[in-house]
Amino acid sequence: MVQGKIGYFWHITDIHYDPKYSSGSGGGGGNTCWNTRSSNIDTGHIRPDRKVAGVFGNYSCDSPWGLIESAVQAMKSKQDEGIEFVLWTGDALTHAAEMSEELRLQSLKNLTDLLSHTFTSQFVFPALGHEDVGLNFSQTAILWKHWLPSEALQTFEKSGYYMVEQKSKKYRIILLNTNFWLDVDNIDSRFHSHQYHQHEHHHHHHHQQQQQQQQQQQQQQQQQPQQQQQQQQRIAGSLLKNSTDPHNQWRWFESVLRTAREKKDTVYVVGHTPPGVDERDSGARPLKAIHNRRYLQMVRQFSDVIAGQFFGHWHSDTFRTIYNDLGVPISWIMMAPSITPGRPNGPNNPGLRLYKFETSTGQILDYTQYYLDLPKANSIGRANWVIEYSFLDYYELKEINAKSLHDLADRFTKQNDNAFVRYYKANTVSLPQEVEEIWGCGGAFSGACMLQHYCAVTRVNPESYSNCLSSLAYPLSTDSSSQNNLYFILYIFGSMVCLLTSR
Repeated sequence: MVQGKIGYFWHITDIHYDPKYSSGSGGGGGNTCWNTRSSNIDTGHIRPDRKVAGVFGNYSCDSPWGLIESAVQAMKSKQDEGIEFVLWTGDALTHAAEMSEELRLQSLKNLTDLLSHTFTSQFVFPALGHEDVGLNFSQTAILWKHWLPSEALQTFEKSGYYMVEQKSKKYRIILLNTNFWLDVDNIDSRFHSHQYHQHEHHHHHHHQQQQQQQQQQQQQQQQQPQQQQQQQQRIAGSLLKNSTDPHNQWRWFESVLRTAREKKDTVYVVGHTPPGVDERDSGARPLKAIHNRRYLQMVRQFSDVIAGQFFGHWHSDTFRTIYNDLGVPISWIMMAPSITPGRPNGPNNPGLRLYKFETSTGQILDYTQYYLDLPKANSIGRANWVIEYSFLDYYELKEINAKSLHDLADRFTKQNDNAFVRYYKANTVSLPQEVEEIWGCGGAFSGACMLQHYCAVTRVNPESYSNCLSSLAYPLSTDSSSQNNLYFILYIFGSMVCLLTSR
């Protein structure tokens, strides 16, 4: 029985504001999105040069101001009462590496002002993403000082992480700086080799565009050293590569968790980049192995005080289950979908998430996922944010905890259950089918596609994920038509791996 007051908080993530986006440009010069993301229809990539840039965005682009403004207005109108706070889990700015420091600072200020003027009675708690660190911590702290308590500002100004203690309540919010734990090479390859490569254009423009390509390649070669330097400043410049505990974040993290346990408080762990692998990118792993392992160890050690983990980064709607050494589910991670529709390996509709929770203990009760049908919004010239689903009802669950999410993932492997079909639709935020078919992994009825997601959800250790994929993929290659056998093997083997594999 739920006791105490019911409250709500919003979770927004991966805005990726592009201040150079201009609607209706149709590929004209001077626009960050169009200059860096031309693509080839033969590869399945959406071609922005053949589509008009919509007022509210494009599946190949980062967010225009109109999209962001509509999202924040929707947050205010959909749930004005009972909002306790807003979680903002990073990557506020566009992927484009060539933004000047001045433009980055002004863009972040514009976003901060928009949220401040909208949520005048609530605090917004931001976490840094890897696209947010071109500015030093003190610059960002000045922008966000009206949201952060003085104790939180002390650690944020030095290292970009902090803790918020909710006075008179029994929960705390830890906001990590996951940039210290990144495998920078993986981040670079993910966001640059995939998203910013210039592909050949269609054959009827071949000669003219071949010349343009040569010019672009020359420009890229000239810009490459500068972009690499800027990228290092934005990501690697704030990292201590040879340190097992950059900026003493691990020591601080453990100390805060111990204090919470001593005071019988619960904790929300919040950050930008989660542990584990990308369920839509064949196992891309953003964290260094040493930090991924340590994070899982920390969660196992303090699962009794961790009431929830909230991350972004992947842009998709998904979750993770974490297990103890005996294979018992002990904790969970929720990843909210992005506001930006653009993503390196497949787009999604913009999303906003509203959590319902018990304010005294921090217990998560449910959430409602809102989304924007992007093509429709651009077509009618109006952003109509609507409910996509409510979590408990959508997945036919009674509560949110590690066991229920483990059971949900297990249902992915059951042929007579629609759980994976529903999850797969939500994963890209109800992306139109004709777009999903270009980017997806084969559809909700593909055994290989289901396996890719199932292993990512239940194997937060990348090595365990690889073992899961290789071990369970065998029936697909030997008898792809026998889906009954596949699901049976997945069910039996999945139960065994829970007991045998360290996750």
